[in-house]
Amino acid sequence: MRRITQEELGELTGLHVSYIGQLERGQRTPSIKTLDAIARALQVDPALLVKSVGDDESPVEDLLALVAGASPEQVQLITRIAETVLSSGYRVENRRRDTKAEPPSDAPDKSSK
Repeated sequence: MRRITQEELGELTGLHVSYIGQLERGQRTPSIKTLDAIARALQVDPALLVKSVGDDESPVEDLLALVAGASPEQVQLITRIAETVLSSGYRVENRRRDTKAEPPSDAPDKSSK
């Protein structure tokens, strides 16, 4: 999410780039101290780093993970957007992606023209 290279992360944490590569590939297990250094460098909660990829997460957990990696300015924007969506009463219909969206029942029927 931070869009930094392994080399850049190595410089920020004092860790060797090959070690960071091994961590990414799951070939090494970091110590708590190393996790803390990486979390500080990435400016994220350390818990975000230990979540398994592919965990069955709820949409709320997905959102929290995204926000954990956001800048303070991005968090403010996300908060304003969420407040707007929630206060408007906007509802999302649960539809399968492969089905076509239907117009609201009160929409004019274009086929009758």
